Amino acid sequence: MFLFAMVRMTAAALSIMLLFPVPFCRAEEGPLSSRPIRTVVLDFKNYYLAPSNLLPLGIGIAVDAVPANTNIDRWIRDKYRNDLRSGGTDDIARIAKAPGSAVVTVPVFAGAYGIGLLTGNPTLKEWSERSFRATIVGTPALLILERGLGSGRPEDGNSHWRPFHAHEGASGHAYFGAIPFLTAAEMSENPYWKGLLYGISALPGLSRINDDAHYFSQVSLGWYLAYLSCRVVSKGIGGDAVQTKIGLAPVQGGMAVTFLRVF
Repeated sequence: MFLFAMVRMTAAALSIMLLFPVPFCRAEEGPLSSRPIRTVVLDFKNYYLAPSNLLPLGIGIAVDAVPANTNIDRWIRDKYRNDLRSGGTDDIARIAKAPGSAVVTVPVFAGAYGIGLLTGNPTLKEWSERSFRATIVGTPALLILERGLGSGRPEDGNSHWRPFHAHEGASGHAYFGAIPFLTAAEMSENPYWKGLLYGISALPGLSRINDDAHYFSQVSLGWYLAYLSCRVVSKGIGGDAVQTKIGLAPVQGGMAVTFLRVF
């Protein structure tokens, strides 16, 4: 619904103010601190103007059109409900669904950033900031595709694209729920750790298939938008930015999580 979309946009705007506080400056410095603004502007340019992102975005939408506008979506939905769904998958879905709500993720990002400031933990600060930037930069594309493609929920019929007919063209739960885990994956250098995080990032979206709230094409497109958002933010890290790499290292008696600061 349009009201729900506006709530999301409002949450994103409030999040910017929480994570990127803009202090008042002296007159000669200008009224706003420009670095956070420049960073967000660069993210938007890299997402919506750079061919390196527009081409994958276009390809992703085109590929997603196949299951959406054929019987593939319906077949996957029926196969899952008849052969795979159970009480166990319902229990998992209830947990996996939580990160997919902006009402949950936005306070988590803000809280993590605040804890990072208070404790001097640069990893928490960087993870929350990058997750937040990814959420902000991809949200306009999500909202446009949600309503623009016009696809409905399973209870409303098929998933065929009928522009502006409905507002479920891309799954918001899949998008918001994937970003924190995809961001952590981008910060990880260990391929096994990275693969695990990528797998977890799909769970919020899959919970919507389990609950019969979205078709496969809607979930996959929401996840893909999150992936592109996190990739754009990761590529935008540079200059004098300090990066944190997360990895796993074997130690006596088990494994340890490692943090590498790159200056």
